[in-house]
Amino acid sequence: MGAKMGRCCGTTTLHNHEEQEKETHLRFLQAASAAKQEDWIIRMKASRYVPTETLARGTKLIYFVRHGQGYHNLAAAESKFRCDCREENTGNCPYLDAELTDPKLTPLGVKQANKLARITKELKLQPEIVYLSPLCRAIQTGLVGFTHLIEEKSVSVPFVAAPGAREQSGLHMCDKRRNLKDIKEEFPQVDFEHIKDNKDTLFTPERESDEDLLERAYMFMVELGNRPEDVIVVCSHSTWLLAVFQCVLDIENQDFKRWFQTGEMRAVIVRWEQPEDESI
Repeated sequence: MGAKMGRCCGTTTLHNHEEQEKETHLRFLQAASAAKQEDWIIRMKASRYVPTETLARGTKLIYFVRHGQGYHNLAAAESKFRCDCREENTGNCPYLDAELTDPKLTPLGVKQANKLARITKELKLQPEIVYLSPLCRAIQTGLVGFTHLIEEKSVSVPFVAAPGAREQSGLHMCDKRRNLKDIKEEFPQVDFEHIKDNKDTLFTPERESDEDLLERAYMFMVELGNRPEDVIVVCSHSTWLLAVFQCVLDIENQDFKRWFQTGEMRAVIVRWEQPEDESI
C-alpha cells in the first residue's frame, strides 16, 4: 500500500476530525432525506435489542457493525487537514490519496475486529446470514469478527458481499473497490454473486449524492425485510450507517442514532410497515 500506509505507531500527532465530519455529513443527509422520505412507502421502525427479548412476528434482529480502523482512518487522523470536499473543497482532503485505495485494517483495526470476535463468540451469536460491504476493511472486520461461524463446521452461515451496504462512493479513493478478481482471490469465504463487474462501476470522480446514498441504503433495508432470515449481520461504514440510523430507520432513542465508532456493533430490532400499518 505504500510508505504512507505503514505509520501505525510512533509519535505522530493525531487529530480528531471525525466530530466535525459527522456534523457535516448529518446536515447534508438530513436535508436530502426530507424529500426522499415522502417517496418511501415502506416505513421501518427500530428499537434497541434486549437479549431476553423474543422476536415478534414481522420483525428481524439485525447486528449493524462498523469496520475496524482502516489505514484511511489513520491517515485522516495524522493529517492536519480534514475532509472539506462538501464545502471549501481545497483539495487537501486526506481521502483523495490514491495510495489509500480500498485500504485494509490497521493493526488497531485488527485488534478491534478481534475484540468483536471475542464478544460475538461469548454471546454465542448465531446470525443466519452476514452481509459485508465489498470494501476490504468491512470484509476483514466481518470475517474476523464472526470467525466462530466459520470455525463451526456444523453450521453453514453465508458471508455475502452486498453492494447496497457499501460506503458513500466516488471521489474518495478509500471508497473505491479493488478489482473483483483480486478480492475474490483474497477472500474465498465470501459470496460475491451480487457483484458482476470486475472494475468498480459505482465509483466516479464525483462523490455519490446524498439522495442516491439514501435511496441505496433504503432499498437495501427494504430487501432485508423480504429476506427469509430473522437474524442478520450487516458490516458497513460510518456514513452509510449514519444514513440508515438517522434517516432510514425510525428510532426513538436519540442516543442510539449517534455516529458509529470503528469496530462498534449495535443490535437492533426492525419492523417493516406498509402504509396504514400493514406489516409485510
